[in-house]
Amino acid sequence: MAYKVFISHSTRDRGSVISLAHLLSRFGVEPYVASWYLQPGERIDEKVFQQIQGSDCVVALLTQDGLRSNWVNQEIGYALREGRQIIPLVQKGTDPSYLAALQDREYIEFDPRDPQRALLTTSSYVGSLKLKKEEREKTLLVAGGILAFFLLLSEGEK
Repeated sequence: MAYKVFISHSTRDRGSVISLAHLLSRFGVEPYVASWYLQPGERIDEKVFQQIQGSDCVVALLTQDGLRSNWVNQEIGYALREGRQIIPLVQKGTDPSYLAALQDREYIEFDPRDPQRALLTTSSYVGSLKLKKEEREKTLLVAGGILAFFLLLSEGEK
């Protein structure tokens, strides 16, 4: 199963979002950026919240614009309610405690003058989360196969 990441951001941070989505794709991760999937006439909040529900984690790009964005705040709140892991990328020089929901959480510092470092760190981390998920799925598959084998054996002995 694919590893899906919802990217929460301000539309003013388009360049960084494009770079991040490209890097995530190189790690075999499916990024979702709401503004790239137009559905004229559909409710934006329903589309966004449905994608957050279907994601494995949310990367929140918290630049100065991102911190002021009502959408970013709503997306983070919804992701927390849905139990999604949030990976905050916080612009250097901003106060991440501005979002009370993310206080006391580790974050990746994002320097707009050198964005590639933070974007690569984020992509690598998300790639490691993807690998962990794949390992859990393989373990469950093997355990299920073993259980099925023993159930068949026990049925054969009756």
